[in-house]
Amino acid sequence: MAGLIVTDLDGTLLGKDGRVSERNRAALRAAHDAGWHVAIATGRTWAESHRAIDCIAEDAFFIGASGASLHEAGSGKVLATATVDARAALDIADAIIRHGHRAHVLLDASMTGHDYVFLGTAELDAATKWWLSEHPVIARDWHAAPDDAHVHLADAVLRVGTIGPAAEMDSIVGHVEDRWGGSLAVRSWSALTAEEAIGSRTHMLEVFSRTADKWSMACEAAARLGIDPQRIIALGDGLNDLDMIRSAPLGVAMGNADERIRRVARAHTRSHDRDGVAVAVEALLGGELVPGWRAPEDGA
Repeated sequence: MAGLIVTDLDGTLLGKDGRVSERNRAALRAAHDAGWHVAIATGRTWAESHRAIDCIAEDAFFIGASGASLHEAGSGKVLATATVDARAALDIADAIIRHGHRAHVLLDASMTGHDYVFLGTAELDAATKWWLSEHPVIARDWHAAPDDAHVHLADAVLRVGTIGPAAEMDSIVGHVEDRWGGSLAVRSWSALTAEEAIGSRTHMLEVFSRTADKWSMACEAAARLGIDPQRIIALGDGLNDLDMIRSAPLGVAMGNADERIRRVARAHTRSHDRDGVAVAVEALLGGELVPGWRAPEDGA
């Protein structure tokens, strides 16, 4: 009996070139033909994943913003969200600005007509400029939030945070964790894709609703498909995959995964630059992917 395969993008399905290899594409097509549903679950938005969505069926599900949104893969139609209270988001944005950064507010574009609002007057960091140039997103600049900002942002904030050089982020990360860590999900980590592109060590601060995580949205997708969550197979490498890899009946860590992911995974495949997703899916279709499985070395 088939089920649902959920795969992360960066560091998982995407190679170092930011694209889906032909072997990965072929494996996902074979899984689909065998009756498996395939979903993408990523920290990116639907618009920011335009180069990868075509590797899954148009009627498949896309989980974006680390589990803050669920979409139809083909159309991008928003099916469910887990949002941050607008007033809390504006308070966090104000704290980010006071620490000398530009606040990044990610929105449900189906409600607002644009993907991001950038608050403050600080220069956007190089990683953000690169990201905006690479993806078809719509952004607005607010040097200061208007008085009715909370009305404009009501029920639409998927994430609030900022991006900058690691050495400059410690202060704001610590402040946000102390002030909002008890009520919201506060996450901070290296922006690896941007680092590879611009040659600098860049970190992200991201704040989500407590209910926003990839595993919860994977279960929502499974429910909409009539699939038992016990039939979910998840693949990932980074910290925003932790709950999904730990909770999935068969969570698969990439060879390049963070050690914390590797510790909770029930199976281990090759790295993202060695077609690790395809290797795991091929093992699944061959009846070999079970708890304790490890990908053979090349040539084995």
